[in-house]
Amino acid sequence: MPSALSEAKYFHRRMIDQEKFERLAPLAYQWAKTQEDLILKHGAPLAPGQIADAQRGGVHDSSRVRVLVVDRIPLPDDGELAEAARRAQIITDASRGVAIGHGIIIRADCWQNRELLVHQLVHVAQCERSGGLESFVGEYLCDRRNCADFRVGSLEDEARGLAREICAADEATKQPA
Repeated sequence: MPSALSEAKYFHRRMIDQEKFERLAPLAYQWAKTQEDLILKHGAPLAPGQIADAQRGGVHDSSRVRVLVVDRIPLPDDGELAEAARRAQIITDASRGVAIGHGIIIRADCWQNRELLVHQLVHVAQCERSGGLESFVGEYLCDRRNCADFRVGSLEDEARGLAREICAADEATKQPA
């Protein structure tokens, strides 16, 4: 009987093989670049409290960050790329937010969720650390693709953990003694 780990590896290989990955990765970057350009053009700059959160999350250039509030997170127009994004759960119909370079898209019904925004700001910091959007897209996709234990990857783990930590620390300081 196969172990859970070997089943997970089979599942991920079945989701997207190397040839398909190599074909879709450049399309993913092109889509991401188009989205980032749109967000940077139409999005709003961070408010002072959000700039502080960006700095706590590791963002070096918070003045470049823009946030665009939308009714739903867009999927790529390319059908095969959109399906791969859904299957890998990178972007789905249920997605509440996504960071793309220095651009962040947040669903309107989630706009007030500070932890969600901080999570996305951590992704902005990760993108800066990786050297830019193109390298980050490759790193993020490989991280998600190579995750063999049904987690969503180390970059997502970092973003979730740091966002929780930042928000919890602020809540703790607001509590009366």
